[in-house]
Amino acid sequence: MRLLLIRHGETADNVARTIGSHLPGPALSPTGLEQARALADRLAADEVAVVHSSRALRASQTAAAVAAARGLAHHEIDGFHEIDAGDLEGLPYAEALSGYAGTMQRWWHDPDARIPGGESGTEFMARFSAAIDAVANASKEVAVVVSHEAAICVWASSTATNLDAEFSRTHGVQNTGIVELHGSPAEGWRAVSWDGAPVD
Repeated sequence: MRLLLIRHGETADNVARTIGSHLPGPALSPTGLEQARALADRLAADEVAVVHSSRALRASQTAAAVAAARGLAHHEIDGFHEIDAGDLEGLPYAEALSGYAGTMQRWWHDPDARIPGGESGTEFMARFSAAIDAVANASKEVAVVVSHEAAICVWASSTATNLDAEFSRTHGVQNTGIVELHGSPAEGWRAVSWDGAPVD
């Protein structure tokens, strides 16, 4: 199976470079809406039956634009929302870096480390993996999920058998960027491309 993990389109939070993880969150910006419509064209050759997304407004709008353009169903799924920033919500990236991304890096050796006021690595991986398993088991050849940058980066780099902590420190995902993995919940996952670049 091909699993396509797609970051939502641009929002005002992205432009302002502030942390926003809580639901429902901001809507797509005009640029974000254009990115979502362009994403439908980028996926035109894929045999997609359903577009899944988190319940965050920005992810739902991105997925809905793709679904509408392709005549597909769109399902919002619990568990695909962004990693909870807790007490760091709304802070500029620069102020929140050590507590948010820094805690995520600690998860490689201490998965029970907790973002201040937010969730632990164990909690995040459990709810995101459960959502992936449900979508993958209900899909055929291609599963499409519109989610969020930190959630995609942490889950994919931790789960893919060919990625590691160093990769996770040096790779993000741009708005409507795609991380593609091949495999299944039973057999495991291997990353084949990351934000348009092939993965060895």
